[in-house]
Amino acid sequence: MEREPKPEHDTFDEFMEMERGRLQEHASGKLAEALGHALPGESQEELDRIAQEDQRLAKEGMVKLKVGEEVSYKHVEELTREDRPARIAAEREEVAWLMGRIRFRRQRDR
Repeated sequence: MEREPKPEHDTFDEFMEMERGRLQEHASGKLAEALGHALPGESQEELDRIAQEDQRLAKEGMVKLKVGEEVSYKHVEELTREDRPARIAAEREEVAWLMGRIRFRRQRDR
């Protein structure tokens, strides 16, 4: 029996699959790996706390949402299509922060 194709614009299932995969990675300590050692002006203890909190939240299935400056958390299985922009905004902010740290390391190591 063949499955009916989904409309091309309906990517919510793929979004949810990616979010579940991302949570598994973070639950296994991906952020701690990405952070590495503290940069000048950073506290290793604070980075460790951030990584531990990220791992704890991921193990609980919680994802970060951001609307403007407001941050909230929601269980991945409770996400709706309407949450997608807030989830993407939170992820973009984290990626930008990590990329900034990578750029700093590269400039410092030249």
